[in-house]
Amino acid sequence: MPAKANESVNRPKLSLRARICRWGLSLLAVLVLGILVFLLLPSPIKPAKWSAPTAPSFKEAGPWQQNNKLSAAQLVTDAPKSPEFITFDKGDQLYTGDSDGKIYKVAFDAEGKPQKAQLFADTKGTPNGLIFDANGNLIVTDVKKGLLSINPTGSVEVLADHVDGTPIYLANELDIAKDGSIYFSDTSDYGSVTFKEIAENKPHGRLLKYDPITKQTTVLLEGLYFANGVALSADEDFVLVAESYHYQITRYWLKGPKKGTSDIFADNLAGFPDNITRDEQGHFWVGLFTTRISFVDQMHSNTWLASTMAKLPQSLLSGASAPAKHGLAAELSPQGELIGSWHDPEGKLYGITTALSHNGYLYIGTAPGGSKGVYRVLITK
Repeated sequence: MPAKANESVNRPKLSLRARICRWGLSLLAVLVLGILVFLLLPSPIKPAKWSAPTAPSFKEAGPWQQNNKLSAAQLVTDAPKSPEFITFDKGDQLYTGDSDGKIYKVAFDAEGKPQKAQLFADTKGTPNGLIFDANGNLIVTDVKKGLLSINPTGSVEVLADHVDGTPIYLANELDIAKDGSIYFSDTSDYGSVTFKEIAENKPHGRLLKYDPITKQTTVLLEGLYFANGVALSADEDFVLVAESYHYQITRYWLKGPKKGTSDIFADNLAGFPDNITRDEQGHFWVGLFTTRISFVDQMHSNTWLASTMAKLPQSLLSGASAPAKHGLAAELSPQGELIGSWHDPEGKLYGITTALSHNGYLYIGTAPGGSKGVYRVLITK
């Protein structure tokens, strides 16, 4: 017994370097085991393979060529942090919503300078699209509440939150026809914006129509890849809906021999199209929330990579789909031809959702993840 005790006392201790090496090997083993378990876990999605078209180049001459047209944009108001959409009433007051449910109005003085924003209403949801109807009510598509009507005093009424027995999952953008019909997008039956839907690459969106006379909502189009911005043509012979995740805009015919059918109005856009507005010339302005993300395009062509990425928590994936700090908007002809693009490559203005031409200015709205507040820039061509 004494000899053994003496051996224990005289046993050489491990050096600091050896102990660090042992700890490192243990941590490596745990890490490798964790990776193996992660890879063996089933994916929550079964992605569809898609070869995305090569993104247009900003360096080559043409309508997508990079410029600084948006770099001189000036702040109109910073009251809404994320002004998804912008509209004006008959008195030229600006209205915009924020992601916390509040809707603001901004008046302009005799010289056209914006005044301090005033709170108009609170939907208690997330208002996106806003357009006034012929009766002076502000019609709103709210992500959480559905299709709403807000009277001049700010009182909120729900027009529609279901269609054909199913919920309106994510009411996004809208336009109103001369007869009062409201065309709006139901972005995705996921019910929220999630990276998993991008990875899955399957269509979950719809284009809807609300009839103010019958108070009925109908489905016009299904199977849309993240249905987003909506705009009617000047003659109301068709309505457009942006499919953000496939970089395209789809046209649904309301009149003529193609009535009730759809086709592609514009494709292979240089980013993710968001809202669409129409100017007095009948041209369409498109806000592009972010330029193309090369990793996303690579993921679409590799279903294993897409399946694996979908296993990660949404909180870790937010950076993968964050907007590039490059402001971008596009102008399209009534036939869908790209007339030109407006850029802010410096990234002062980015995450653009809306580009609205009004009284000689291009008004810019953004969403969470982008720059804050409403901006405008003089339209020069």
